[in-house]
Amino acid sequence: MNDPLWFAEDGSKNLIIQYRCLRTVYSGRSRYARIDIVDTAEYGRMLFLDGIAQSAEEDEFIYHESLVHPAMLLHPKPRSVCIIGGAEGATIREVAKYQDVNRVVMVDIDEELVKVCKQHLNSWSNGAYEDPRLQLHIGDGRKFLEQTDETFDVIMVDLNDPTEDSPAIYLFTQEFYQLVHQRLGKEGIGCFQGTDLQPTRLKLHARIYNTISSVFPWVTSYPYMLPSFHCLHSFILASKGKEPNFLDLGHALQARNFKLKYLTPPFLQTLFHMPAYVEQAYVENQEVITDAKPSLYSS
Repeated sequence: MNDPLWFAEDGSKNLIIQYRCLRTVYSGRSRYARIDIVDTAEYGRMLFLDGIAQSAEEDEFIYHESLVHPAMLLHPKPRSVCIIGGAEGATIREVAKYQDVNRVVMVDIDEELVKVCKQHLNSWSNGAYEDPRLQLHIGDGRKFLEQTDETFDVIMVDLNDPTEDSPAIYLFTQEFYQLVHQRLGKEGIGCFQGTDLQPTRLKLHARIYNTISSVFPWVTSYPYMLPSFHCLHSFILASKGKEPNFLDLGHALQARNFKLKYLTPPFLQTLFHMPAYVEQAYVENQEVITDAKPSLYSS
């Protein structure tokens, strides 16, 4: 019997995680990233960008349900949605479940990645790319928000963590979050990928949280555990209106009667709590990230 092949996630300075690889589905490079899609023994098909796991067939529903539904359910009448990123198509898949939504705009900078995901991760999008309500823009998400006059009920920022020298760092600054605030309607809701909650790397999450809090009147963060990511991760939710009633949020999900795999009404009502070490990090890392000082990891 031959030794199994292994795919190494090598995007971290101090850690390598190996996945037993059954076969390589795709390996190539776009203008913006190295793209690898592999079939793994533990998590099914997986997408890696620049050597870092982005999504896995067996548990992507945890990530995408957690990103989409709290934001959508918090808005009283979501009709228009903007998604920045989300090339796999699973974010638009979850948004498409809301039949009262009449417009979805998705903006992704990496056209090649979108094409590869459509071809090799089509179960992620499950036909959502063909939804007539969807308008797909290939381009920079920040530039799109700067140039459009349109306002949205919900804006979701579904980005991978930026490297220090990446232009994506300008989608984590106070000026970017101010732009999101401007492009949201009166009762608008924003949801942002909030990075991992590893104690050794918590400064980044805390600074993103405090930067968003400098713009929006109400902000909360919430954790999720994705087995294929091997640690606790987070989303950050922001509202232009008042603090929501989370009991109502559970009732809103129950009324929708969605067939979800992760969220239930009782679970959703208790989702918005962070461990003590995360709350303490918010106190200790209050430096706001700005265009003038975009370094995400500075103290």
